[in-house]
Amino acid sequence: MEHPKPGAPYALHAGDGWTYGFGPNFVVKAGELAQGRRLAVVEYTTQAGEEPGDHTHETEDEIFYLVKGSLGFRCGGAEFELEDGGFMFLPRGIEHGYTIRSSGEARILLITSPADESASGGWGGLIGNLEAGT
Repeated sequence: MEHPKPGAPYALHAGDGWTYGFGPNFVVKAGELAQGRRLAVVEYTTQAGEEPGDHTHETEDEIFYLVKGSLGFRCGGAEFELEDGGFMFLPRGIEHGYTIRSSGEARILLITSPADESASGGWGGLIGNLEAGT
């Protein structure tokens, strides 16, 4: 898939994007650093057993929109349960994680913002660099 020119509008069809394999395949719709943006939009489908361990992002907030499934989130000592259509905001700098409660797949739309422009590893820059083709 060709990458958009800097500052140019673009559209993606269902399933289109730049794929990054991280256990489940993330389909990047907009990278956090490419094209001067300071957010990423990623869609992915996952299932129980593919959850990341508890972790902290120092450079960006994470916003989850649960399209389909059931998830239990942990963040800063609090617990939250989400079902189809649920929304979760996870502030940067606070340890968090989730458990997939669905017996089948969970479909997630993930948005991260803002990315640290100097970031070169971890979430900070990783998705943006993938979209930029680096």
